[in-house]
Parts: sequence; C-alpha cells; structure tokens
Amino acid sequence: MLCVLAGPGWALELVGPRLGAWSDFGQTSRPEVLARAAALPVDLFRDEVFWDGVETDRGRFVFDNPRTTYPDQLGAGLLFLVNNPHRNHDGVTTPHTDAGVQAFARYAAEVLRRFPGIGMVEVGNEMNSATFAWGPGWEGAIEERAASYVRLLAATSLAVRAERPGVTVLGGAAHSVPIAWFREVFRLGAAAYMDAVVIHPYDVQPEQVARQIALLRREVPEVADMPVAVTEFGLADAATAPAYLMKSYCQQAIAGVSLAIWYPLYPAGDGLAALMTDEGLTPVGETFRFIRANLEGKAVQDVAPDPFTYGCLFDGKWMVLWGEAREIALAPGVRVVAGDGGQLSPDVPVVLWGAAGLRLGHEVRLGAQAVLADSWHQFSYAEGDPFQRVLRQGGRDIPLTLRPGQEREGVPWVPYLASDVDGLARVAAEWVQPSDPSDGPISVVYRIRASQAARVEVRVVPWDDGVTVTVRRNGQALADGVVAAGDLVEVEIGPGATGGGADLRVTLRKAD
Repeated sequence: MLCVLAGPGWALELVGPRLGAWSDFGQTSRPEVLARAAALPVDLFRDEVFWDGVETDRGRFVFDNPRTTYPDQLGAGLLFLVNNPHRNHDGVTTPHTDAGVQAFARYAAEVLRRFPGIGMVEVGNEMNSATFAWGPGWEGAIEERAASYVRLLAATSLAVRAERPGVTVLGGAAHSVPIAWFREVFRLGAAAYMDAVVIHPYDVQPEQVARQIALLRREVPEVADMPVAVTEFGLADAATAPAYLMKSYCQQAIAGVSLAIWYPLYPAGDGLAALMTDEGLTPVGETFRFIRANLEGKAVQDVAPDPFTYGCLFDGKWMVLWGEAREIALAPGVRVVAGDGGQLSPDVPVVLWGAAGLRLGHEVRLGAQAVLADSWHQFSYAEGDPFQRVLRQGGRDIPLTLRPGQEREGVPWVPYLASDVDGLARVAAEWVQPSDPSDGPISVVYRIRASQAARVEVRVVPWDDGVTVTVRRNGQALADGVVAAGDLVEVEIGPGATGGGADLRVTLRKAD
C-alpha cells in the first residue's frame, strides 16, 4: 500500500513510486481483464464503486453485481476513487447541500465497511475542472469551487477515517499542476483532511514535471513535505508511450512522487495507450512490467550531469538516461537493457544495468556536450535561467513574473510567466504567446549572451495564422546563424494577424 505519513515531521524518501493502473471495473464487468492484469502484473488498481449503483434508496446500500463487488477480487490492491453524483441527491449534480455532502461521505464510508481491504481513498477526480464537478457551488470562480471541494473533502475524510482508522486519504484532485487551485484549497484547511496531494500532469512534458512539482512545494507550504500522488498519467501516441512512461517514471521518482497510476489498463475508448488489449501486452505494457520488476520501490538518485541530459539511478545499478545526442561509452559488463547503448537520444531513453553498480564518468561515459544553452531544457521559474525572457511593447522591455496557473479563467493550468501589462501575452517552457492589444503589439523576446562561438537554432511552430520571427546579433539581423563569444543574441516573436502563439525553442550549439 501507499506508505504516507501526515504532518510536518514527514520527510521525503526518494524511491521509485508504486505503479498502478486505472482499471474501470466499476463500469464494465471484465473478469478476463483482471486475470490478465494479474499476469502483467498489476496489483494496484484505481477504480470506483459508483454511488448510484450501491445506494438504492436513501441510506440503503446493496452490493449485488460484478460492478459493485469486484473489490472482493482485488483485496488491498484498490485505490478507491469517490467522485460521481447520485440520482437521488442534489439533482444529479456534484454534492453541494449539507445533506448531499453528508450522503456522499456516508457512501464512501459504507464502501469501506463492505470492503475491509481498501486502504486508500481518493476524494474527487479533477475537481478543478468542469468535466468532473458541476452544479451549484462548482461553476463560479476558483475560490467558490475550492470551497465546495474542501467541504466535500472534509466530510468524506472524517467519515472514512472514522470507519477505517489509518486509511490513507488522497486529496487536492487536480488536472495539471494549478498552483492557484492548491493555494486556495490549502488556505481553506485541506491539509487536515488528506495524507497526499493528487495531480494529473497531462499537460506537462516529462522533462518539466520535476520542475513543476518543486515549484508547487515551494509555493504552497503545506505541500512542502507532503507526498505527491500522480493518480493519472498517460499518452495517446502508442508508439512513443513506452519512452514517455520511462521518462515520466524517472522524473516523478526524483520529484518525490510516491504513487504513479497509468491510464488506462485496458482500452477505454478515448484513444490513450493502454497497457494491454485482447491481443496481450502492448509495448507500453512491457515497459510497465519492466519498471515494476526492477525499479519500483528502489532508492533513486538524480544523476543528470548537465541541464541538457536527464538521468536516474535506481538501486545504484539501474541507470535511465536520455538527452541531447552524444556518444555513450560503456565499461565491460554493463548491459544495455533498452535503447541505443552507443548514442544518447532526446526521444528514447537508454536503460543500463551493472551488477557492481553504475556511475557516470566511470562505468558509463558520455561524449562531449555540444549544446551550450537551450531555452526548453533551462527554463526556470526562479534563478538560474541563462535566458532573459521579457515582453516588448513600443521599444520598451517589460519584465515577466511567475503566474501560478488557473488563477483566473482563460489561462493555463500550469505555472507560466506573464506581466500585468496585458492579459494574454505569456511564456512557458515550450511556447510563447505574443499579443496585439489596442495600444500596440506585444512581442516576446528571448535574450542570451553567447559564452563561446556558437550556432543559433530557432525552432518555431506557429499555432494559428503565424507569428513574426526576428533573430538579432548585437542588435543587427542575424543572417548566417553564427555568433562569437560575448555576442548578444535576441529572438523576438511578434503576433500574427489574429495574435496567435507558437511553440518556440532556442538552442546555442558549439560552432563547428
């Protein structure tokens, strides 16, 4: 089970998170899927026992069909999600009245009474989103929605802890990493009612997830020492899903994530890559099986040697590496388990094993690093970013400051950089959003001074009708893409006809 302790005395232990899968047994009776999952093996399932399926009359509970009794087959391997409304309470909306909230809490406790093996309860699913929480109290500003959630969390937590002392309660229930949501939830006292905080980082690339979790811990003091549970993550592209899972697992591990739930176990009809199908294990399922067998629960270290390379070392013996391309040299006896053992790749991690232990610079040696600076790898919410990122309007530079994510309607649900001068212009690790207000266009400028002779690469992928792109060296247009040591490089992205944004990445590589 998930081992978490509440309170300020808890200390983060960096180990490979416990791995599980979203199973959907509460909606579809598939005993053959359960049997196949046991062979994978999956022994932790995130799933529901639907309120509407077990409370037949007000206060009368019946568990009498495969969709409501399947937890008997799982034992302690169920992360029980309580989320959906009931036809007889609060007009089939998310509970908002005193009676509805108490009925929801009572239902959660009744399920625990019926299934003594359940040790974890997750209160709410993506409650910062209108997709899974709706009705009165759930449709206004973030402050109203957070108050409704904390009320539901508190009642449910008290009820399940009374029924099962020692049960682990997971709360926060957020899609993405919206720091504004968490600030408000914890301001209202949520910490007293939960043991771990939940995120679903679908909008966060694996290389950025540790950075955003670290920011969440810094900006929300109650989360500083609290376990983080990623109770959903997944990818639609089945071809790249194995690499995505391995990268995500590595970065979640070094961020102190204690629980990682892949979505889904079996095809759910929404296009996300499943661990298994009727034909057997998928490639991402094979990666899941490897992680469970070799990395889960093992002590982990961040062994990234520079900002352009990512690495995790599990149990001192299993090394996961990816990053900007360069050669890899391995000592005798080092086994290549996955990936290309001779060449580092930014897309597919190489997985290495050494019986006597692995160390970068010893058993594993990397060739020379050609990258000098990169705006995506080195993006930072605090100090340490070598790029100066500003807005520019009418020849005036405007500083950017941290925005927490979901602080108001129409903004990203992850932290980003912006300015009070405009409600649209903003910057994140992988994209920029210029704007075109009535008082003059606002562009986004990336500025960096070359540390040595370099070739400048600017990759721009416009979203809509395009953007304007200007690259300068010491204030003059850069034609050949080459700069000398000390040169000041500027990349300016201006708005197109309708003010669209673009994916942007600026890289400086050593000149040939």
